[in-house]
Amino acid sequence: MKSPTSKLASRLPITPARQPLTLVLFSADRVLGEGLLTLLAQSRKFSPERDVVRVVTEPAQALEFGGNDSVVMFVDPRLVSVAGPALLRLNSAAALVMLRRGSGEEKQAEELRAAFPIDDELDVLPTALQVDTLLRRMRELVYLRGRTFNQGDGPSENDKLRRLNRIGVALSNERSLSALLSVILTEARNIMDADAGSIYIIEAGSGAPRARRRAGDAARQTQAAAVKRSEFTTKMFSLRFAAAQNDSVHIPFDEIVFPANMESIAGYAALTGDIVSIEDVYRLPPGVPYRFNATIDKKFGYHTQSMLTIPLKNTYDEVVGVVQLINKKRDPSRRIDQSAESHKTLVPFSSEDIELASSLSSQAGVAIENVRLADAIQKLFESFVFASMRAIEQRDPSTAGHSARVDRVTLALAQAVNEAREGPFKDQHFSDSELTELHYACLLHDFGKIGVREHVLTKAKKLYPWESDAIAFRGEVIRRELMLAALDAELALLRQGASVEGDEVAELRMRLQLQTAELDGDLEFIKKHTEPGFLTDDALARLKAIHAKRYHGRNGDFPLLLDTEMHSLSTRRGSLNDEERREIENHVSDSWKFLRQIPWTADLSRVPEIAGQHHEKMNGKGYPNGVPASQTPLGSRLMAVADVFDSLTAGDRPYKPAIPLERAIEILDKMAQAGDLDPDVVNLLKQARVWEKLKLKVVRLSDATPAQLAAQ
Repeated sequence: MKSPTSKLASRLPITPARQPLTLVLFSADRVLGEGLLTLLAQSRKFSPERDVVRVVTEPAQALEFGGNDSVVMFVDPRLVSVAGPALLRLNSAAALVMLRRGSGEEKQAEELRAAFPIDDELDVLPTALQVDTLLRRMRELVYLRGRTFNQGDGPSENDKLRRLNRIGVALSNERSLSALLSVILTEARNIMDADAGSIYIIEAGSGAPRARRRAGDAARQTQAAAVKRSEFTTKMFSLRFAAAQNDSVHIPFDEIVFPANMESIAGYAALTGDIVSIEDVYRLPPGVPYRFNATIDKKFGYHTQSMLTIPLKNTYDEVVGVVQLINKKRDPSRRIDQSAESHKTLVPFSSEDIELASSLSSQAGVAIENVRLADAIQKLFESFVFASMRAIEQRDPSTAGHSARVDRVTLALAQAVNEAREGPFKDQHFSDSELTELHYACLLHDFGKIGVREHVLTKAKKLYPWESDAIAFRGEVIRRELMLAALDAELALLRQGASVEGDEVAELRMRLQLQTAELDGDLEFIKKHTEPGFLTDDALARLKAIHAKRYHGRNGDFPLLLDTEMHSLSTRRGSLNDEERREIENHVSDSWKFLRQIPWTADLSRVPEIAGQHHEKMNGKGYPNGVPASQTPLGSRLMAVADVFDSLTAGDRPYKPAIPLERAIEILDKMAQAGDLDPDVVNLLKQARVWEKLKLKVVRLSDATPAQLAAQ
């Protein structure tokens, strides 16, 4: 899903798939430019986090992109006469794509082809497949050209400095630790012509993995630490083997953790903070505490010779990781194996390499430290979110876990959207930041319930327990009043000379039995209809009759139902009367008001909006704003279906047992037909069979109890 709030940092192009592109449309036809801009931005191969699109109409504007080696220039052949000077002055790494209209422009097109190397051509009205294919080709082409330009044959000092600067920019922008490590290792190898390399992260303690749940997936929370000079002899540290690369042989990567000690070369560099340069690892200098482990060489037929081990330090001169570069090569294209010929291409790392390594060490160490601190801040914030969610759910322990389940189902639906290759969601996509945004919105979607009175929040039946007790007590008072009135009437007859066994006394006693039976029937009917099931017209009519009825006792006429009780019993469906339902519904507005007070970052700025619209309906009759589907974020529509699905299938509701899965799906379909839910999302839930993927505890129709079968 293309969102204006998605502002992920640009990254260094390590692979063609991650190569950023600057797409420049050079055309005097602004309508054409805007149309192509829209097609490019809607392509599944377009990355809003890394790519940008610009429309220029004048040569001077095109010249502004000179020196940008990620630019792809789309040229209108009708501008061939004015485009020439601009194209000649553009950086040689730029890719050129000619816009092809068809008849009428063959001559201009031929002139453009003859004057400049055209890398590809694109129809003015291309298909989605053509756009996807072109962007993929251009990404690969720009990547390869940029690599050739950057590496070349024997890079000069300026080239190396330029590459170090590019690495620094990339490292400062990277926020993913795994991606950052890949950047560090790849660029360190490239800049020093190393055939292989590995990278290690310092971790506190034994390095045992910890799990956390983020954006619907279980991900290991980093325990990255920093070795302080004063602590490395008193505290336990570990090295996590976090990344490895080898141009000559394929070695399966296995992330392992081992103690950081002086016996390994990486451990020695980590604990001492010294760069270790070795000409031949099989001929170590005498007296060094470390040794070389030749297991990999023997197992995979590789030959390790020269090695440069670089401790990565933060701004406090603390070691946060280690990069180990293996086998500097004269010929970067030569494959290294056990043969003597390949050994001849290997050379020691030079003093210049060590100097470059020092510069790279500081940049990479600070970058890792930044990621570690950002990760700690994110962990702190996420812990606060979970703590807030649990605090709210403690007010209604019977539904504890609802928000977490809604989060899992919603994010599973979002993943199904990303995997869709056809249907209504084939052009929709959630980026990583949008998944995180949706994750927080789900966890906090019911935060406003903190303002709902607890007895309303936990109301399980149409009447509160004290109201039911009051009706039962009132019924007992009426019963005694009826008995006292009957006894008074019987005593009066006896004083008038009537016989105890006479017809008049028998009639009084029969009337009392009928009255008490009627009272018992009314009490039983009321008790039955305090349950939150559907109230029929006949049942409502009888309740109204009971409410209007007055029982005549010794001390006057007595009602069985009061007005407030009748109002609650008249609820057609559920357990809440109109006022209570409005109070519950206000929790959405309260959630939105609360979440707006949080200074969300740009990539999380839509959390209040997504959480605040999960009760909107597709027909515009939802709450709190009554907006239609076109104005409701896709994330809110996914959450709405997940919310209802969990409410139906969960077995923790005080007012009903779990509804069987098959019946829950039928209810969702009916709600979609009525305009309450998005029918496309309901179909997505069924097609993705989310309950199976998440292994949710749902009741099947074949296993349902009578109470579950009767649940509404």
